[in-house]
Amino acid sequence: MTVEQRATFKKLEEGDGTLIPVWNPKASRDGLVRNDIGYRVQCIMKYIGRDTNQETVFRHTKVTVQEIEDTLITIAAQNEGSSATIRSLADPSDRDTWDRLGQIYSRLQSSQGKWLTRIIHKDFGFQVPVDILVTAVHTSFPRDLEVKAKFDVKNLVPIRRRGDTGIIMPSVVQPKRSFTKDQGIQTLPIPSVARSNKSLQLISPPSTRRLRPLVLSDSAASSLNVMQSLPQQIPLIGSENIEVPQKTPTRPTHRSRRMSLEQLRSLQKSKSPDPLAQTIFTGTGQCKQTTSCVFHNAIFILSPCISSHLWLIDLLQSHGATYITSLLPLTRKVLPKRCPKTGKRVRKIALIEHGRIDLTIAFMKQIGALKLTRSNGKRDWIETCDWRLLEKISGLEKGNESVEADIWERHRLGTV
Repeated sequence: MTVEQRATFKKLEEGDGTLIPVWNPKASRDGLVRNDIGYRVQCIMKYIGRDTNQETVFRHTKVTVQEIEDTLITIAAQNEGSSATIRSLADPSDRDTWDRLGQIYSRLQSSQGKWLTRIIHKDFGFQVPVDILVTAVHTSFPRDLEVKAKFDVKNLVPIRRRGDTGIIMPSVVQPKRSFTKDQGIQTLPIPSVARSNKSLQLISPPSTRRLRPLVLSDSAASSLNVMQSLPQQIPLIGSENIEVPQKTPTRPTHRSRRMSLEQLRSLQKSKSPDPLAQTIFTGTGQCKQTTSCVFHNAIFILSPCISSHLWLIDLLQSHGATYITSLLPLTRKVLPKRCPKTGKRVRKIALIEHGRIDLTIAFMKQIGALKLTRSNGKRDWIETCDWRLLEKISGLEKGNESVEADIWERHRLGTV
């Protein structure tokens, strides 16, 4: 290493306040850089060309979580300050354990090395309150949320791996027992997985508008719409505490038979809801943002993986658009063929999630298998776009987004 390189590495190691932006107003600039060893690792790896090496770009995919975990346990097993459980996993044949960690870093890019360092040091630089106020789908979630992760690692059982299938368990395990007389709760002596000290609750904001008659949204609601907490301890149930009710077979009387027949007749008279009507949601045809909406003559076909997203439903309703949550209406010829205002042919757009490739391909194949045709016998074409096109267009209509010439091309994934 030359004198110039040593000086550069020394500068990167000590940190420079001008290299990192201050995103936390409560922390000083110098303190941020000095305490963030992951950022210094990123600067050094970027300086030595880890991001420009094409071989590194493809080799990082070969780094697995199991390999990182096994390397850290191997290093900790050689440390005298580790617990007896960890040190029991030491192997006399272990040599150059620190080099194994260096080999992992040599296959990573600078940003990946930064986050691996932060994970090892358990210092992510994020904070999160106990109660989080979130909506069903929020695309700016990573930018608006500060996360602080705390894990109780005292009861974890470390293991070492031999090849792809071999596992070595520690020879020293310290089970913990606790018994509460008031509640009669007993903790099993099996080390549990990492649990947070406080329950993390996800609370949806109170709804101030009228509930919508959404079928799929009610049956397949997003997990972010409910309040969740970690499972509590369940008291053990003994066989002596279980009471099995004894039922004696009774012969149905004439009155009970008559009531059953009356109930059957009422069920036969009641008409079951039409499944076709439950999948068609007709819009108002009036956009709330502008009078010249680009979706005024469009009908949207929602992919099953996004049909219950409340944020997407809000976007569709703000445009006054008509959408369907099933391919059945396409085969029954019940959808309008032309726009009632302009007389132009209706534009069919299938909305999908571009991150779920397998589901998107399967959905497009299902549309293609219908072999849709127009009234003149020619094939009918359906555009396939990412659902974020609605979000982008809404921002443009409100003036929150900059005008882009290729906005449709960026979100169009194909044509069926």
